[in-house]
Amino acid sequence: MIQFGMGAAGGAIIRLARSKGVELVGAIDADPAKLGKDAGELAGIGANGVKVTTPDALCRRGVADVMFHATRYRPKESADDAIPFLRVGVNFISISGVSYLPSFDEALARAVDAAAREGGATALGTGLNPGLLLDAIPMLMSSACEQITLVHASRVADFSPWGPETINNYGMGLWPNQFEERVASGQISLHAEISHSIGMIAHAMGGTMLDFRQERLSIVSKTRRVGKVAVIEPGQVCGFRHIATARSSTGPAIKLEHCGVVRPDPAADGVEPGTRVRIEGMPNIDVQLGGELNESRGVYAATVARAVNAMPYVIAAPPGLTNLANLPMMAWWGGSLRS
Repeated sequence: MIQFGMGAAGGAIIRLARSKGVELVGAIDADPAKLGKDAGELAGIGANGVKVTTPDALCRRGVADVMFHATRYRPKESADDAIPFLRVGVNFISISGVSYLPSFDEALARAVDAAAREGGATALGTGLNPGLLLDAIPMLMSSACEQITLVHASRVADFSPWGPETINNYGMGLWPNQFEERVASGQISLHAEISHSIGMIAHAMGGTMLDFRQERLSIVSKTRRVGKVAVIEPGQVCGFRHIATARSSTGPAIKLEHCGVVRPDPAADGVEPGTRVRIEGMPNIDVQLGGELNESRGVYAATVARAVNAMPYVIAAPPGLTNLANLPMMAWWGGSLRS
């Protein structure tokens, strides 16, 4: 494997993949301070002689079976990272904004698909959200229905343990008018991948996404709240609600909600941490998920696991840009490639 992106998630991917017998042969990062450093030391597994370098130094046929990609959620940049490696036959698994590229940019999706087919490789975007909670689970549960009128999935997560980049990106600690201005100007996009999840659900149900609409709302705190890095005063934004609706061209309506709050107070905020998938149809289905999937430790672990556990499925898949709706249902992987 090659690891593209040597941040916290990249290091965790290296550690988990190593535990399953996957050999690290290359590491890439854009941070000049990391170039030349030992990737094993950065990942916390001890020096292994693999130095962090630039993409050009590794982009050649036969260099690796797979590249794991963990950078910022910027689909165009992620696609640009993928294309050269796909052309030389390196499979690509990303947790960075490419779970369903056709919903973001159809031309970009075609370019990635063409590069993958040219090189005989496969590209997949996955993760926890997008990649499981608001898309893969609703898709799985829909298979138990004869008819569907609505697929509704919602997630509420406690953001208090997150670092400054995440807190700032979601506008927490701003005053409501500042939040609204930054949303309107595009500085704050909230859960930008929500359209990917809706598009994938529509695709899984045999259609395309139509009539996409979204609301991006702030949650204002009535009390003082203290997170890992954020101190929220009364009247400031302590969280967000991102609500998106659309319908599949095959009929069902789709509604997704993603909500993050610093120190959530269900009585005051009107939301409670957890994930719920509700399907209206025949039969009606209601699934609720708890545990650590809404806490920072569990989020990191689950996101990394979704990437590493995808490896045998991606290697076995036909060349091209794929998505979770087109792959077999993934399970925990013990480290042996499937025949």
